[in-house]
Amino acid sequence: MNSDKTLEVLKKQDKEGIEAFIRRRLAFDDSLIAQLRYTDKSDIGKEHRRFEMSGYENKRGQCVTSNQAILNEFADLGIYDYTDYLFLDFYKGHGTLYFRYFSSHENEQIELGGYGTVDIIYYIFEKTIFSDKGERRRI
Repeated sequence: MNSDKTLEVLKKQDKEGIEAFIRRRLAFDDSLIAQLRYTDKSDIGKEHRRFEMSGYENKRGQCVTSNQAILNEFADLGIYDYTDYLFLDFYKGHGTLYFRYFSSHENEQIELGGYGTVDIIYYIFEKTIFSDKGERRRI
């Protein structure tokens, strides 16, 4: 299914359906699961990738790179088409979303304390692809 049709379907779903879609997108790849040893693979099937929220890292940029990769899983839906920039920052489990809408001069900073990965992505959907804000023309 192409991303335009996926977005049309998402816009018609309720919150639970959208959250299920997010979890499926973040699910671990079958080829990765096949490589695991000493692990009950049925348990892994219920898990998904999550944002690194500690803000601590062994190597500079590790958290940012990992978290941006998770956001990029949804780029094909157009989450970046509504903003000049969109960035998540975490420190001690507390998240902050920074962005500026396309054609706006106002920087947004929204605290996301207590939100999990799926909740944060759903919130980003609300602020971008589910919003009535103008979007950048890409074609």
